[in-house]
Amino acid sequence: MTRPGLRYYCCACGEPNDLNYDIPLAPQLNQVQIACNNCGDKTHVLLTKCPKCEGALQYFHSDLDFMNEIRTLARTYVTLIGGIRDSLSEYISEFNVPLPRRWTVRLDCECGETYMAEIPLPQLDK
Repeated sequence: MTRPGLRYYCCACGEPNDLNYDIPLAPQLNQVQIACNNCGDKTHVLLTKCPKCEGALQYFHSDLDFMNEIRTLARTYVTLIGGIRDSLSEYISEFNVPLPRRWTVRLDCECGETYMAEIPLPQLDK
């Protein structure tokens, strides 16, 4: 991971904030919470870089803790499926529901590379 300097302009007050965070190569994502030095407004930023050229930064920002929201929704779904499986255990011997292993987003780099970034999701215990 590299730590390039970034300049973020606050969405609330417009003040620049200089940042220095670890940015992993895709498919990994690093989420950081930024607090504006001027007004204190907080936002979450997902960061990743192209695995081919290692130079182009991709980012997504949101007021929500996006990684946590995705994992919480997935964990709720997995818990629901597990409860259904357990309640049917007397009636069926095998219960299989396909679950996604990761949330993915397709990204295009300026170097021409197309790649995926991902967030691992919770899985059903066997």
